[in-house]
Amino acid sequence: MTEQQKTTMNRPAVEKSQQAAMGKMMRFQMIYMMVSIVTLIVIFNGTIRNDIGVGMSVVLVPTLGFHYQLPIFTIIVVAIFIGLITSIPRYFFTDWIQMGRIQNRMRAFNKVYSQAMRSQQKDKVQKMQKMRMEMSIEQSQLSMNQMKPLMVLTIFTLLLFAWIYYFVTRVPYQIIAFPWDYNVNIATAHLWTFPYWFIADILATSAFGYLATSIIKYFDFSHKLRKAEKSERYESHN
Repeated sequence: MTEQQKTTMNRPAVEKSQQAAMGKMMRFQMIYMMVSIVTLIVIFNGTIRNDIGVGMSVVLVPTLGFHYQLPIFTIIVVAIFIGLITSIPRYFFTDWIQMGRIQNRMRAFNKVYSQAMRSQQKDKVQKMQKMRMEMSIEQSQLSMNQMKPLMVLTIFTLLLFAWIYYFVTRVPYQIIAFPWDYNVNIATAHLWTFPYWFIADILATSAFGYLATSIIKYFDFSHKLRKAEKSERYESHN
């Protein structure tokens, strides 16, 4: 049996596997979209947001809220907390080595694909388009595995954001200073449609999340590299 015949026989199984993978991704995307919609509804619906804030204030005002004495510090602490609880699980649920391999393959593929397009090799372009779909499915599956733990954490993050919304409206002194404005009402000042404190919180969350991921990646990869070097030395001595 030739290689082409084997490929032809295995094609239905491959196509069935691809369809199953695409079905899983579509279901995951639908669930994630629904979670995102619920998140937006809760954040922008004042009644629901305040109900959540009242309930959570019993615990969070004495601990993270410092009894309304340090509102900026509270916003920063919550931002750090959200950055950590979203970045650390995402790091450990991400296959960084596989991600690197996929990215390298995509770069090499795009180079060959561009050459085939320029030279107008229609048969090769058609084959590569099928390959691109397979690679896209693999990349989407990797992203799906990375996003799964975040769906659970999104609920917790949503509760914190809802509480912060409630918290800033209860701060006794609401005029504070930001680097770009020294006379800001923390409860009412907006940039476009978002409160100043919300933008500051998102920026701080992203910064601390990126910093935490970089630190963990450095120590984790350093540990794996030392482990691999020890294994190589052991094998060479034996």
